[in-house]
Amino acid sequence: MHRNKQLGLLTIILCLALITGSCKWFKGNSNKNTNSNSPKLARWVAQYRSPLAQGLTGNDLAESFYYSSISVLSSSLVYVGGDMRNPKNRDDRVGVVVKTTDGGQTWNETILEQPGVALIRINGLAFVDSETGYAVGRGQSNDAIMFKTTDGGRTWSFSRIAGLKQTPTCIFMADAETGWMGGSTSVDPGDDEDESEPGGPSDLMATTDGGKTWQSQVRLPVTIYDLQFLDKLMGWASGSNGAIYHTTNGGLSWDKQRTELEPGEAFTIPGSEGAKKFDMNGISFIDADHGYAVARSREEEDTGRVLGTSNGGEVWAKQRIVADSGARDICFLDTNEGWILTDKGSYIYHTVDGNRTWLSEKKDLEFDPPLSRLGAADAQHVWAVGGGVILVRQSD
Repeated sequence: MHRNKQLGLLTIILCLALITGSCKWFKGNSNKNTNSNSPKLARWVAQYRSPLAQGLTGNDLAESFYYSSISVLSSSLVYVGGDMRNPKNRDDRVGVVVKTTDGGQTWNETILEQPGVALIRINGLAFVDSETGYAVGRGQSNDAIMFKTTDGGRTWSFSRIAGLKQTPTCIFMADAETGWMGGSTSVDPGDDEDESEPGGPSDLMATTDGGKTWQSQVRLPVTIYDLQFLDKLMGWASGSNGAIYHTTNGGLSWDKQRTELEPGEAFTIPGSEGAKKFDMNGISFIDADHGYAVARSREEEDTGRVLGTSNGGEVWAKQRIVADSGARDICFLDTNEGWILTDKGSYIYHTVDGNRTWLSEKKDLEFDPPLSRLGAADAQHVWAVGGGVILVRQSD
């Protein structure tokens, strides 16, 4: 449900009136009030853990099962992708896709594996409709790989992405034939992939035949972490070194947008925003004008930023400094209501007034898992995924 500004302001006032509960200001503390009629605000609870995860908690759970991506098609139909320890061999990993058709009351788990391909890691997932979906990532020896389904995830075909010398990080499909894929390389190509620092140059790839072939549209000096398109022509890509790129012609050309988080072209001033090496991890556009992006620093672990634009990214403004954590993902339903996911901490942050104020919605968990992505159908159906768990937003 889309809330108007008056309802958003009322929600904030009621939040300040709670004696106890999960709602706090993004920066600052809530005030006490004895109004017992104040409604309870939302919290986040674990909706799904793999049945294979019995007995695992904390870091063991998060390392054994990692959900990296989510595709929300409706309030009832959701797909989540990631990877997990191979039940047959704990030193190996296999892909996994988890699906719900009833809004999360029940989930179905499908393991993605391929003979001769070890250490599968799924980094990106995209469904264009209830039947057709794609999962991309890497296998042993850093081969770029893709799984595709045309029957709603019941069966998956496997392919290697020929000639791609980078790790796929994200995928966006405008329809069953047309899509784009971002990738990652090491800053130092000589490093081992598992120990290297990401953020090196990459190719932004495109397909027009449903993933049978992929072609580079542009070679970028950065790694791409997130993609969003409004249609087959207009889209944005966000990446390392504070980078955001924009296309209005389906990727035939990509223009770099200024975020003020980039390092200096010739010299980076110590202590400046550019020196913090911000990764633009998440981007969310509501329409052609209004968008948001979130960043986390690789130099300062507990530093995050939220940027906003009202003109399609011609100008990006720093709208919030995230205290004590990097910002991992952002999801907006409209120009007023959205959520921020951070690297760590007890809360997921929620705004109902277009990023002017943020409320803290508590994660009701026994541990603090690393979280990666957000997805939403409406304010009553919002999910967050990451290490070991799928969380759902619950209004009590």
